[in-house]
Amino acid sequence: MIFEREVIQYLSIPNIPKKEWDGRSSFDKGVAVVEMYGGVEACAVARFNAEKDVKPVIVKVFGTEPFSGIKRIYVVPDYMATAEDIAKMDLDEQSMKKAASLLSEAKELEGEDEKVALPKNEYYFDTIKNDDEAKAFIQSYNSRHRIKGRIPTTHEGLVMRLSVIYAEQQKQNK
Repeated sequence: MIFEREVIQYLSIPNIPKKEWDGRSSFDKGVAVVEMYGGVEACAVARFNAEKDVKPVIVKVFGTEPFSGIKRIYVVPDYMATAEDIAKMDLDEQSMKKAASLLSEAKELEGEDEKVALPKNEYYFDTIKNDDEAKAFIQSYNSRHRIKGRIPTTHEGLVMRLSVIYAEQQKQNK
């Protein structure tokens, strides 16, 4: 089939799915095999919403020639969120192993995002009670760390700069 590589790149999938569309369920992304007027089969991108569409809609065709009809459609599965979803998919054994390893990597990465407990004080530091104290603290911090630049003048700017300083200190404490 022509334009197979273009469809794979456009949809960001490893290869053409094996599961053929059942003819009635909705899908967001699908690979349609269309017949061009010259009798050649080509790949295109399709979608179907059972509530709105009467027939599948071709979203993207990579050729300049018109096509005469859709021969078949392969549904691109949605994002794999759980191991049960991987087991339900129509994948060969090697692809299933790759999908399982990607899922475990994703879960590890999600676990690495730890939430930093924010202080109850609006100014992030217990010693700072107002904007003047915040300005003095930032000026002292900047001089100790040899940071050049002006000190914020608005309340919002001061709070934002203090949040950055607070986050830097939290990283150093870990």
